[in-house]
Amino acid sequence: MGRRLQSNDNGRSEPSVTVGIYTFVVPEDLVYGDDVIASIFGLPERSLVEGAPIAEVLRYVQNGDRQRLAKAMHEAIVSGSFRSETYRVVHPDGQEYLVCGVGRCLRDRQGLPSMFSGTVTILDEAAPETSGDPLERHCQAALTLAERRKHSLAARYISSALSVLKANREA
Repeated sequence: MGRRLQSNDNGRSEPSVTVGIYTFVVPEDLVYGDDVIASIFGLPERSLVEGAPIAEVLRYVQNGDRQRLAKAMHEAIVSGSFRSETYRVVHPDGQEYLVCGVGRCLRDRQGLPSMFSGTVTILDEAAPETSGDPLERHCQAALTLAERRKHSLAARYISSALSVLKANREA
């Protein structure tokens, strides 16, 4: 599949770099990206060198997240404003990534949407099982960041919030 992956201690394959760069050429409906973007979205690297349709790139974004992401991208294209979205990508083989995409749509000389450029960062390679609740997914992403940055007090509070959300879900 053209993914640049490495195995970790528990035998899982993960991207060796966790930040990918992309450009979506809006008038052509084509996305160009690096090998990390190809890996995250389950595409052969060559397809992003040549440009792949946006629908093909987003096909493995988790249902529900895909619709929210498409709406946010549309709003960013129309407004030209900066956007940041957290969402889950689920490959057919079961591999999951919790990612955060950030970007902005730039305009051409006539003021028309031209290129949407940005990055996608893997927040959680282990991708623990989470619910479909967006609040729970965002809290899980925040917990991962707090732990990576060694913000123990923030991690403790976020962990408590996750426990409450899970208890409410199971009740």
